[in-house]
Amino acid sequence: MLSTCHGDQFQNTGKTDRKGNTITKPKMILDYNNTKQGIDVSDQLSSYYNPQRKSLVWYKKVAMELLFGITVVNSMIIFNKQVNKKLTLLSFTESLSRSILCTEVTDKSESVNIQKNISTHFLEQFDRQNGKIQRKRCHGCYSSLREMDS
Repeated sequence: MLSTCHGDQFQNTGKTDRKGNTITKPKMILDYNNTKQGIDVSDQLSSYYNPQRKSLVWYKKVAMELLFGITVVNSMIIFNKQVNKKLTLLSFTESLSRSILCTEVTDKSESVNIQKNISTHFLEQFDRQNGKIQRKRCHGCYSSLREMDS
């Protein structure tokens, strides 16, 4: 590894090998490992709710990952630090989506059930005439089609 901001200093890692000797590593390596951990957590969080599809071309996948993966995770981390809350990624993504859409999503249990216009006719099996199955339109459906045409 080459670095312009690190020298050739070695630092104690706080660990020992099998013989009991203390392990020292270059300060550059220890700094790299400490900053790499944050990137790994960010990548792990962005992989939980991945919006990508298999059919997307690679450059669309990269754009979607940048837009929905990394950006949402980074904004969640900044939001949690500013507000001193601990929102999960799912709840943050849902609230972000609601604020972008400017609408409130109702729960399925709160939605109103609309009764469908159920007609009183039932399917029947026709008898065979001359060895062929007689095929006709349903009388109730055919009359509703005629009403819509006129």
